[in-house]
Amino acid sequence: MSKKVLFISFFAALLVFSEIITPLVVSFWLDSALSKVMPARQHNVSARSLPGISLWMGRFDGVKAVSEDASIDGLKIQEARVTLDDARINMGTLVRSNRVTVQDVRNLEIVMKLNEKDLAEYLGAKVKEVKNPSVKILADKIQIHGDVDLGILKISVSTEGQIVGDAQSIRFRSERLEVKNTGGINFNSLFSEIPLLDLRTLPFKAGVRKIVMEPGLITLYADNH
Repeated sequence: MSKKVLFISFFAALLVFSEIITPLVVSFWLDSALSKVMPARQHNVSARSLPGISLWMGRFDGVKAVSEDASIDGLKIQEARVTLDDARINMGTLVRSNRVTVQDVRNLEIVMKLNEKDLAEYLGAKVKEVKNPSVKILADKIQIHGDVDLGILKISVSTEGQIVGDAQSIRFRSERLEVKNTGGINFNSLFSEIPLLDLRTLPFKAGVRKIVMEPGLITLYADNH
């Protein structure tokens, strides 16, 4: 076999490793690491860079991750989409510790969708005092109904409000509270503000940019700008 053929074969093998195998391997590592932070029924993670070999140095032209039926700190998320453009990721931490550490990113966008059923389940687990909560998402507000069982006294509680967020967390904030058979008990502190998601638990810094509500569904938009 001539040197020319050997060189072409070596170059072809290097090209396949760089542009096909490397992105697949790195995408698998990212998928595994993100699954620790955000377990999901299904993950789809893809990483790209040109040349592909630069991924080993932590240089990413782009990363896209889509998760279905995910969970973050007990909050179920119907769908989550994460997009990173022009990012630097610590490959040592990714390979050795199975953890995503974003050192720098030009553009980061996160989209999460929450439905009524999952939000009701989370509130039932988070607010122990309230039994069998139900949630109704409307275009302009969220309505929550539930019962507070105090043994000899069973109280029906209804509240409505908004989902609010900043660079640290996403929360439900009550704007109106209606309580029947209170027995003189003040429930304002119980429903005034309920934490839903601590954004600081995510492997990238992002703040809430927009929250869109439509019947039955909440869509949260966060980014790094």
